[in-house]
Amino acid sequence: MEDVAAAAPPLGRDERLRGAVALLALGLAAGGAGELSYDRLKQRFQQRFRSAMTRDPLDALAVMLVGCSTLFYQAEHGENPRCASFLDAVLFISTCVSGGYADRLAQTAAGKAIASFAMTMGPALAASALGAPQGADDQGRAIVERLDGILEALRAPR
Repeated sequence: MEDVAAAAPPLGRDERLRGAVALLALGLAAGGAGELSYDRLKQRFQQRFRSAMTRDPLDALAVMLVGCSTLFYQAEHGENPRCASFLDAVLFISTCVSGGYADRLAQTAAGKAIASFAMTMGPALAASALGAPQGADDQGRAIVERLDGILEALRAPR
């Protein structure tokens, strides 16, 4: 067994990154069992992704920041002098998510793909995570209606 491990060349950064992303996508999509056709995997991935994003947006934002930062660091470390530490990756991804600006740019193809994902999904996710809780408007309207009813009852002749 040791001879096989010694003979196999070590995986490069791109192979490790592709493998990690493929396992993550397959795990999210197939998290049950059943038929594993492309359409079925795509449908399950979309359902689970949307459900995870809307169930708890703050947790989803934290997972996105840490996950994308980890993948970005794996893709860029050693290739990009401005990504010397994990915190550099966190800074870059957090600016992608917020629509802000940083003096760091992705240089590898994988880093650019990760940055594109963060720039596309991040602002909407950050807005839902940091905005007013869902249902706050409905609750506010219900309170105002109730107060209007109380005022009307108090103003009514006795």
